[in-house]
Amino acid sequence: MSTPVSITGQTRIVGIFGDPIVHTRSPAMQNAAFRALHLPYAYVPFHVRPADLANAVQAIRAYNLLGVNVTVPHKERIVRYLDDLSAEAKLCGAVNTVVNREGVLFGDNTDGRGFLASLQERGLSPQGRNVVIIGAGGSTRAVLVSLIRAGSTRITIANRTVAKARALVRAYRTLGDTQLETVSLNRLEDPILFSNAALVVNCTSVGLHGEAFPPLAFHATPRACLFYDLLYRPEQTSFLRQARAARRSTVDGRRMLLHQGALAFSLWTGQPAPLQDMTRALNRALRTA
Repeated sequence: MSTPVSITGQTRIVGIFGDPIVHTRSPAMQNAAFRALHLPYAYVPFHVRPADLANAVQAIRAYNLLGVNVTVPHKERIVRYLDDLSAEAKLCGAVNTVVNREGVLFGDNTDGRGFLASLQERGLSPQGRNVVIIGAGGSTRAVLVSLIRAGSTRITIANRTVAKARALVRAYRTLGDTQLETVSLNRLEDPILFSNAALVVNCTSVGLHGEAFPPLAFHATPRACLFYDLLYRPEQTSFLRQARAARRSTVDGRRMLLHQGALAFSLWTGQPAPLQDMTRALNRALRTA
C-alpha cells in the first residue's frame, strides 16, 4: 500500500478537469511522482461539466492551483479561457495541460510529444515512414501534428466521415513535407493500403467497451509494423488482439498517458519526472480498475 499524500498548509493542488472523470488514472500516477520527489503537491480529479468550464478555469486563479490537466470534453473549449498557448497547443487547437504562472494561465499540449516518446522507447522513428491513422476526432490532431513534425513521409487518415479527415488535411497540409491523404473506413480491408505501413494508430474509441474492431488487413502490413491503440484498458482491445494474432508488435495508450503525464509534471514542477515510480503506480491503478 502506497503512502498517502500529506496535506498541509503548504500543499499546492494540481488537478484534472473532465466529464466524466471517475475513470481517470492520472491521480495515482502524478501523486506517486510527487511522493517520490517529496514535493508538497497533491493531484485531485475535478468533475467539470461543460457549462461550468469557464468558472472552473477562473477557480485555478482563485484557489491558486499549480495547474491542471484537461481531458474530454474540454481540450478544445478551454483554449478560449487561457492567457497564453504553446506553439503546439495552437497547432492542435487543444490543450491538455494548464500551468498557473502567478495568475497567468498557460496552455500546452503534451499528447503529441508523449506519443512520440512512447514510439522512441519502442525504437521506432516516424521519420521517413508511412503511417495509417484510424479516426479523425480530437485525439487525432495531436498525433497527426507530432508525426508531421517528426518527418513522416506519408500519412493516410481513415475515417467513417471522410469530410472530417479532409478537414484535417486542409488544416495541416502546409505544416511539413508529409504527404497527407484520406480514405473511408471500408478501405481498411484493402491490403494495398498497408503494404508499406510502419505504424498503424487507432485514434477512435472503438474497443473502449470491448466491442469488435472493423475488418482490417492486419496481415498485409510488413512484419515490423507497429499497431498502436490510444485506448488503455485492463485487457487488450480487439484492435490489438487481432494485431497480436497476426504476429505484429503492439502498444496501448498507457505509454502515451505515462509520457504526456511526465511532460506535464515537468511543466508544473520544473523537474524531470520519476518515470519508474509513475509507471508502477499507473500499472497498479489499471490492474485494480
